[in-house]
Amino acid sequence: MTAAYPPYLPTILGGFITIRCSETTTTILSIPCVSRRLNTDRRRKRYKWVEMSYAKQMRSIVGCDGFLDNLTCCNGKVYALSCIGNRLRCVILVDIEVKGTEIVISLSWYLKLPTAFYMDGHSYTIGFFKGCCSELFFVKLGVTDDAGEKTVCGVYVYKLDMKNIRWERMEDLKGAAIFLDLSQHSMFYSPAIGSEFGGYVHLLDKSGKVIQSYDYKNKTVALSIMPTPDASSAECRLRQEEDITNNSNNTTIEGENMESRLLNIPFDILKTIMEFCVGVEYLNFRAVCKKCHLAAPMIRWSKGGRLQTYSLVSPLLMVLDQDRRVTSFTDPMFGDRYFIKTPRELIGDVQIHCSMYGWLLIERLKGPLLGGQLMFYNPFTSDICELPDAPCLDTYCFSAPPTSSECMVVGFKTRGEWHVFVHFVARDPSWRSFRLLNFSGDSSRSFRFATLYARNLYALYNNGGLDFIDTDNEHYTWRKVLAKGPNSSCGSLKQNFLMKCDQQLLLVTMSEFGGRVDVFKLNNDSTEWEKTENLGKYAIYIYGKSCLCMEAKMPTMANKIHFPRVHSDNWKIVFYSLETRRYHTSNIEESFVNYMGTTYHLNPHAWIEPSWS
Repeated sequence: MTAAYPPYLPTILGGFITIRCSETTTTILSIPCVSRRLNTDRRRKRYKWVEMSYAKQMRSIVGCDGFLDNLTCCNGKVYALSCIGNRLRCVILVDIEVKGTEIVISLSWYLKLPTAFYMDGHSYTIGFFKGCCSELFFVKLGVTDDAGEKTVCGVYVYKLDMKNIRWERMEDLKGAAIFLDLSQHSMFYSPAIGSEFGGYVHLLDKSGKVIQSYDYKNKTVALSIMPTPDASSAECRLRQEEDITNNSNNTTIEGENMESRLLNIPFDILKTIMEFCVGVEYLNFRAVCKKCHLAAPMIRWSKGGRLQTYSLVSPLLMVLDQDRRVTSFTDPMFGDRYFIKTPRELIGDVQIHCSMYGWLLIERLKGPLLGGQLMFYNPFTSDICELPDAPCLDTYCFSAPPTSSECMVVGFKTRGEWHVFVHFVARDPSWRSFRLLNFSGDSSRSFRFATLYARNLYALYNNGGLDFIDTDNEHYTWRKVLAKGPNSSCGSLKQNFLMKCDQQLLLVTMSEFGGRVDVFKLNNDSTEWEKTENLGKYAIYIYGKSCLCMEAKMPTMANKIHFPRVHSDNWKIVFYSLETRRYHTSNIEESFVNYMGTTYHLNPHAWIEPSWS
């Protein structure tokens, strides 16, 4: 029994129904029951495709021309998503009835798709639809396309309540795993598989080589290479278990030796030592033994106190865990983590736009394309300073702490007419708006990393070129293409990061998955980028919307670029050394050539330098 498949069929369900999207028709392969007696018959039974249009039914349901996509089965019924252009609209019930030798297909509206929560920085979203036994799932995937590098920026999984016919957002996968294939636009759901794959949404990119594994509960994404068929996963897991056992034994022995040595130190000397300890190191010391516990009494850190005089080695990586309502701070040098309770003003959908001088410029979002509530937040003093209402702007920066009389906040928007918005925190009750003359309607430009330098506003456009606004001019004159994008070895698919460093502007370019990193500085004529091989005594801290460049307080921290990523195995923060041209963690002996094997945060995060002013 054979049947020739019709051409251009993107979706095939169970071998009997397919969709030809271009002509808005449904194509059916009928498979009748075949008895054993018929199987012994030497005559060859031939089947043919039957084609019928559903265009009229689609117009009556959605009000315009469209097609079906993502066919799937659940509880013996067939469902699909209606698609108009490149937008998914609703769930369609596909009723198939066989009447003698005829097949009748009826389409009916079933329910609308769930409204996804806001995903920070997404370029576009992709919907996946899948039935598994008696359950129906919808996955909304947010993707960021930065210079051709596509990364996950948000994942929401919904399960249909079949009794009440409504979507419920899943807060935890509970050991289940979801596998998404971008090249085939397919989805596979595996309930409670009880392995290291459980609790994740695994995304295979279009190349079929890179896997992005989204930890659904902790909102982190790990990058890895698609394993080869001859790789022995059992052997890898066995080695990991041996390493964990060995490390555990070593830790126990070292802990016993440490405690025995501390017991030999006079009590007053222990108290003196503790006067130089803060934060996690202080708490760890208290937990060693009873003697250490007495030598280190409880201290209220929220008021600053000893922390104000304590000089941290570097900025901390701050992450807002929106589900647990906890804010964490990680020391990139030593790996220590500090935790505070997230203030109620920052609970919900928030976006961190900029971090400078120990303050964060944060926006509490009201919805897509709507201006939210802007505020300054100092997590070390718990101070919050709300700003006047502003439209939805693309990028922001500020010139000084909000406690300073010179604090100026600048942002601009490129949707519709192009404007620069300026707010002097200590002087003006509202924002000033300046229209960028002769620049509206240029849809080829997208701007990021607004940077105030020498009282001018600089910004990067899509290919790494540099534009600036003369803020000394009362009309805020815009000068296009101050410097073109540099010739970088990173190729065309590269990310660009702009920052000021001492008396210079720096540009960091990075190839796909971080395989190549270059640093450039703007020359004295401010017209060209010059490549530099050494940052000297400075260190760079990069995250999605802004960057910090500061003088390193320890020689071992200098000439390095720190990223908001951790190693997937040891959970230590990753940095790139311009000296070795490789990535490292605080264990400098271990190195790697790109982002593979690292994990990044999807919760709002930023680098921040502690400040109590």
